[in-house]
Amino acid sequence: MSKQDKLLLRRRILGVLIRDARQAVGRSCQDCAAFLGIPAARLEAIELGQQPISLPELEALAYLMEVPLDHLMGDQLLSPVAMKEPPSRQMLDLRNRIVGALLLQARTAAGQSREACAQAIGVSESDLSAYEFGRVPIPLSELEALAHHLQTPIEAFVDAEHNPVAQRAMRQQKPATMEHLPTELQQFVEEPLNVDYLRTAYRLSQIPGDRLRMIAEALLEITY
Repeated sequence: MSKQDKLLLRRRILGVLIRDARQAVGRSCQDCAAFLGIPAARLEAIELGQQPISLPELEALAYLMEVPLDHLMGDQLLSPVAMKEPPSRQMLDLRNRIVGALLLQARTAAGQSREACAQAIGVSESDLSAYEFGRVPIPLSELEALAHHLQTPIEAFVDAEHNPVAQRAMRQQKPATMEHLPTELQQFVEEPLNVDYLRTAYRLSQIPGDRLRMIAEALLEITY
């Protein structure tokens, strides 16, 4: 099976899971599309595997349908995720830029060229560049393929605040050195709402200074 055939098959599987979850919770295609701020026809195409879906969009659907993200990505059921307010288009755009920046970081850390990664998943270098700088949302199937190629867990790109698995893992991983921190810092670290701050701070600390400046300049350029 070719790379493109594998990506197409993955899109179809994701579409089936999305439609199954939507129907199970009694949500219409129009409601879900309006929640994402996209035409209903595009969501129908996603469910048929004819168009890709990005990770931020999948996270938002998991929110709306109160379905664990792991289920929509093909894993076994977990406890339901609490329903939240609809995400703004700006929030989804920001998540796409964050996913792209994390992808750029993972590729750089792995010492992989953009050309090599693009060839590994069957896309052009310009497409991969657009993904990395958040100009175009990266389809989840391509993101999974790149994560596998870079030997990076897909969870590294997931919004931890909305992922109960990531929250539980963070709470369970309390090193012995935590005991020496002031009480207020221990409470901050253990608070699930602060997981994103901690993960972001750690990732930023791992990026070389020149790369960090490049990412910051790219984000500012896109924002303004």
